[in-house]
Amino acid sequence: MHGKLASAMNEYFNPDIKILMVKCQTLGKYWNMADLSAPYWRLYWNNIGGASVWFNRKEHPLLPSSMMLIPPNTHFSSACRGTPPKHFYVHFTASPPFDGIPPQVIALPCGKEMIDTARELSRLLSKGNPEPMRISVGAMSLIFNSLNFISDKFVAQGKSDPRIAMAMKMIEDGLSAPPSNSRIAEKLCMSTNAFLRLFKENAGISPQHYSRNKRIDKACILLHYSGHDIKQIAADTGFCDRFHFSRVFRRLRGVGPSEFRKITS
Repeated sequence: MHGKLASAMNEYFNPDIKILMVKCQTLGKYWNMADLSAPYWRLYWNNIGGASVWFNRKEHPLLPSSMMLIPPNTHFSSACRGTPPKHFYVHFTASPPFDGIPPQVIALPCGKEMIDTARELSRLLSKGNPEPMRISVGAMSLIFNSLNFISDKFVAQGKSDPRIAMAMKMIEDGLSAPPSNSRIAEKLCMSTNAFLRLFKENAGISPQHYSRNKRIDKACILLHYSGHDIKQIAADTGFCDRFHFSRVFRRLRGVGPSEFRKITS
């Protein structure tokens, strides 16, 4: 087989999925939250009814016969009434094109296999001494099956200029020390003004706003999934001090870093 053909046949898409959390807990009145928006995916399953999520003033009940998939940065609220259910959830991130899904709440028409997997993972997690490999493999299978339900019309096709993809990677690789526009433009063999115009045309926002948004996204994940204090997280995401970081964070997320840290369901 010719080398070029063999290479083409072996080019598979890697969604670069990273599991942040797999957990099962009993819900109570504390789950009546006004906004659970975060820069990662959520996958929910409950063993009985009684809890719901609300999006755009519409109620979406969490039922034992289906699972709920919620894209990053979806502003939704939650409520729990009646008998507290067992709430199984997975938090994860995924690479493009799965970072361009519009905010929404997706009810997945799951088959018996997915529900059985969620039920078994809930059982293992409730034991208090779960098996990490089985938990990880089971959670990954649920994630892949869930993403497979997403309609092509919701997935960004990645038709932007390849130079902008390179610029975005430079920005995302340098969140602790954001590169200047002139440095990125030089790397792309462009003038700074031409780069700024092209980036805005493709991304819809300026490089500075894109960098700021990605730095706050990273900060959200560090707040939930690291033990770093806010001063350290501010430094890790390229802010000069925690006060500037806190102001920007509150402006974009609606709450301060300390308040956001408490929201993890």
